[in-house]
Amino acid sequence: MSMQSARDFLKKVQTDKPLKDRLEAEPDLDARKKIIQAAGFDFSLTEYRQAVEEVAVAAGEQLTPEELEHVAGGLRRRLGDNIVIPPTVPE
Repeated sequence: MSMQSARDFLKKVQTDKPLKDRLEAEPDLDARKKIIQAAGFDFSLTEYRQAVEEVAVAAGEQLTPEELEHVAGGLRRRLGDNIVIPPTVPE
């Protein structure tokens, strides 16, 4: 598992609409994890959260603990003009 994989995943879902749509349509967290792994990514929930925080900082925003929990719970949050944080994956 790696931080770089989590960063790469966040970049990928910005440009790969079919992947993003599949993840958003899948309510089951285990199924989302399988989709992500099948796409070639391997990271833990902790690594994902850290990558999301990096995106927020890069966008000039700081996520509150509550916002970070929402991200971890599978919700999305728009940062800036075109950065969308996708649903999360379970550990």
